[in-house]
Amino acid sequence: MTKRIKPALQLFMAAVMAAALFIAWGSDANAKSLSFTASDDAWMWGTTFMGSSTTSLSVYGGQDKKAYLKFTASGAGTIQDAILKVTCVTGGTATVDAYAGTGNNTWTEANLAWNNQPAVGTLLDSKNINFVAGNTYSFRVNSLVSANGTYSIILKATAGSEVAFASKEGANAPQLIVSDGTTPISSEGPSLAGYTLYKDYSFGTSKNVNSLTALSNNFNAYGIAGTTVINSEWQRYQPINATNHVLTSNSLDLTAVANLGGVYDGGISSGQITTKETFYPSNGKTYIFQLRAKIPNGVGTWPAFWMYSPGGTGSTASEIDIFEFFNSPTQNHYDWTGYDHGSGVGDNYYNIMTNQWVWHPGTDFSADYHTYSLVWKEGEIQKWVDGTMVKGTNFLWYGPAPQVLINLAIGGSPNSNPTSATFPAKFSLDYFRVYVKN
Repeated sequence: MTKRIKPALQLFMAAVMAAALFIAWGSDANAKSLSFTASDDAWMWGTTFMGSSTTSLSVYGGQDKKAYLKFTASGAGTIQDAILKVTCVTGGTATVDAYAGTGNNTWTEANLAWNNQPAVGTLLDSKNINFVAGNTYSFRVNSLVSANGTYSIILKATAGSEVAFASKEGANAPQLIVSDGTTPISSEGPSLAGYTLYKDYSFGTSKNVNSLTALSNNFNAYGIAGTTVINSEWQRYQPINATNHVLTSNSLDLTAVANLGGVYDGGISSGQITTKETFYPSNGKTYIFQLRAKIPNGVGTWPAFWMYSPGGTGSTASEIDIFEFFNSPTQNHYDWTGYDHGSGVGDNYYNIMTNQWVWHPGTDFSADYHTYSLVWKEGEIQKWVDGTMVKGTNFLWYGPAPQVLINLAIGGSPNSNPTSATFPAKFSLDYFRVYVKN
């Protein structure tokens, strides 16, 4: 998040942090992850069967085009996580929903018809994005797929243009991926082949970080700067509490409210979590840091997911911004920013950013959850948004190993000042996970 700590504070923190060492802590137990290809898939145009021999499945709300997929999961035991992965072959901006298919699981792609098609049941997941041909997209379907069995899933659009996904006859067949243990599935992002889940913080009362006590056991409320106000921001971070760290069934909502006096600098409280551990990819390690989150879109909001050096001998203000979203006259919730700081920042060896500062893919990132990833090995970092690698950078870290910070800032430079309509602002976190490969 741009400049964070003034030099005097860096020197102070150096005295505190100079002796800090990276400590490897135990990884969670490995578990079996299984992938199943669709046994049947086809699409319907209203009540008209459009066949199954084609290599794509059309989805279009304006003409009631729906895709039907059927999977049989077996050998998985108790399923704790399940994801449908489909690859786009015809892109467009649309809202595509995944629904449970109910009433009939005996249909096949050869006999699907108006009188035996599964009914559209419970909404499982939704994406309101710009679908890009060639990219793979994931829908969480664990509320339907919780045990071995046969399941029907329907893809149905409620707005936007027509899009199409590869069928099982195509080059990238639809996949149902399930996990039967404590190792979750990465819904989107870089490949996790060869990685071990190092730590899983899944937020919500139905998950493993399910109380403020559990949150406090794993995170601090203050980062390296403590209670120091940085970047002229208006919020004041608070100890972990039920107002600024709101646990729902399936999320942790870092929440900013104007309860310290009003909508002015210092009148706003907000939530932040920082890891108690520090990280550095020494001895040939590679880390993946991954956050699935939904950002706010109010004026003056500034959600961020980042890593910072505490300063000290050898430090040159190294910082990795995995993402930031400003809400200012020039940037908003459509503009992903992932800037890097310090003298160790080298050239980008891969880059699809719209300009030097932002990536603007036409996606409203506040409309849905997205998965943000950092791949870090010594000398190199990669930043991913969902299934898209946005940039790869030659990068050397100087200074003590950093912690990971996730916070909702308000106002400040270069952001806009908030208004009363900004509040309450919520930065919703589904999970934060760390993977490691030796």
